[in-house]
Amino acid sequence: MEKKNISYKELLGRKEVDLKRSSINNILNNKRILVTGAGGSIGSELVKQCLDFKPSKLICIDYSEEKIFNLYQKNYEAKVIPILADINDYNELNVVYSKYRPQIVLHAAAYKHVPIQEYFPWNAVKTNIGGTRNNIFLSDKYLVEKFVLVSTDKAVNPISVMGATKRIAEKIILNFKLKSKTSFKAVRFGNVLGSSGSVIPVFQEQIYAGGPVTITHPKMSRYFMSIEEASSLILECCSLGKNREIFMLEMGKPVNIFQMAKKLIRLCGYQPETDIPIIFTGARKGEKLNEELRMNEEEVVYTSNQKIMILKNTKKDLDMKKFKKSLSKILKAAENFDSVEIRKLLKKMVGSYENNTL
Repeated sequence: MEKKNISYKELLGRKEVDLKRSSINNILNNKRILVTGAGGSIGSELVKQCLDFKPSKLICIDYSEEKIFNLYQKNYEAKVIPILADINDYNELNVVYSKYRPQIVLHAAAYKHVPIQEYFPWNAVKTNIGGTRNNIFLSDKYLVEKFVLVSTDKAVNPISVMGATKRIAEKIILNFKLKSKTSFKAVRFGNVLGSSGSVIPVFQEQIYAGGPVTITHPKMSRYFMSIEEASSLILECCSLGKNREIFMLEMGKPVNIFQMAKKLIRLCGYQPETDIPIIFTGARKGEKLNEELRMNEEEVVYTSNQKIMILKNTKKDLDMKKFKKSLSKILKAAENFDSVEIRKLLKKMVGSYENNTL
């Protein structure tokens, strides 16, 4: 079957949000910016957009040799510095921070595929929690001005290991020491259209193979945003709010995956369930039918950009002594590949987490 060039934005179900970029220039221009997960879908778009603001250096960290190679192949100007490094290795990361002294850190590195992290929860803990903690500690140590964590709507009342680990990463941001010189923030995303491993490229491959298109459940819905929206939101949040805040984009209504699949089949030039069959395979471990954008205890505060909201937690702060103790325990459990202990500690640290063992 002949492939068509389709704009994923046609599947958003709403007009793409036009984020303000004027305020970003003062924050990023001539700064040393570090991007983790720089070879990924969000990370590579961040690299591209950051260059528009003429940073003095753009330090691009990724654990994948292939992705670092691809960054080299793009023939970026000398200010772009690709580095093959593991964010889970504090000492290795310390060398990078010590050498380049970043002023802005955009932390996009994470394990994100929900069903896979159910099978390998220790990797989700090591990277999504441990890797985040390493970057936070080093940002504080080297007096980084602004640190932005890329989070997910799956962190809200999570039923997956991936979502629970991202919620813990948010909690580290929200409760890091008050006297830090670094402004710590998190950005909570919906699903990003066209990102690696996301549903749309999978559907396209299935369509061009003649079908069937596989959907887990006819009522499954998700909030979606474009890669450009996601990356712009990260950058704009550098210039908004104060400290220890979670930001979220106004993403409209959730999109039904079944209806989205049918629309994509038509955009590819075929008729759903006539030319291309659709089958339902059943929800996988860790998947919700419908995602949520905020928790009950979070109230919405609008920023100067009406499309960007700050989520304020109305509950009292964590008992940090207990939280830090649990943090050490869960990282130890990950080192020991102890999935039972990991899930037990995830429940302790994220009360709304539902322990879905395989």
